[in-house]
Amino acid sequence: MSLLGPDLAYAGAMLLLAATLLLFARGIFARLARYDVDGQLVVADNPAVGVSLFGFLGGVIIAVAGILATDEHDGLKRTLGWDVFETLAFGVLAILLLRLAGVINDRLILHNCENKKELVEDRNVGVGALLCGSYLASGLVLAGAFSGRLPLIAKGTSKWASLGVEAGVAVGAFLAAQLVLVLYGQLYQRISKHHPLVAIENDYEVNGVRYGGNTAAGIAMGGNLAAVGVILWGACRGDIYDWGHFALRFALITGVGLLLLVLWRALVIKVFFRKLDLNREIYVDRNSNAALLEAAALIGFAVALALVLGNLADIAGLGAPITR
Repeated sequence: MSLLGPDLAYAGAMLLLAATLLLFARGIFARLARYDVDGQLVVADNPAVGVSLFGFLGGVIIAVAGILATDEHDGLKRTLGWDVFETLAFGVLAILLLRLAGVINDRLILHNCENKKELVEDRNVGVGALLCGSYLASGLVLAGAFSGRLPLIAKGTSKWASLGVEAGVAVGAFLAAQLVLVLYGQLYQRISKHHPLVAIENDYEVNGVRYGGNTAAGIAMGGNLAAVGVILWGACRGDIYDWGHFALRFALITGVGLLLLVLWRALVIKVFFRKLDLNREIYVDRNSNAALLEAAALIGFAVALALVLGNLADIAGLGAPITR
């Protein structure tokens, strides 16, 4: 099929819009930060700020991908101008919600840390990695919320009313997911043998050189949050035909998924890394390689959980079949 004419114009407009949203997200991050982001990235060569910004932009990319992959709603007349406006509106909403996620995590997950001090003064990559994981998780939630159609919107409903309902679904899913992330963050600290936030925050010295916090501990906790985000993506994605079924589907996939993820993490620590003490490697030796392996094992398992549990929920009638 030829991509000339309207198809080429549509593709070009969406590519340009996606690039514009990414640049806007970069500007919003810098504007709302309480420090000079460009100075930290270019002049100070601060890796902690870079890791945090990477997570924010990665979350934006994931959310925008979910928006672009959304199927058209039956019964609504589509035009290039409206699609561009709708994508722009949802993209800006996703960016603002992701920035809100940073504030929520600062207050409720990293409540004992002062982010500005840890990122700028201490150059704490562990805090940056934890924020990175939370941003990626929130981006996954938004991608899931935007990825399905809403057949519950009656035919004949205006495009503006439809836009409002879709935005409301995204905000509702985001808030529910943030609650889950905060609760998991508390659970993670309680089931850990060490004190993750203390390890992430506390500075240490090696051969007279001062380092800001435990990078490995931050990577491990950020990886856990990203894995939870994958499960929440599975709980949010798909078409919503009925609010009751959607709520039940979200609760079951999230509950069962988190339970199995916690059990898998215990198995990973005891069996997958049986030749080494994973907790010692992360919290005593500050081994970032061990933390990265834990994060990879959890995220990989979470992807399988999200897909399998989502399919089982659809078979059980908790939502419509997923067409993508």
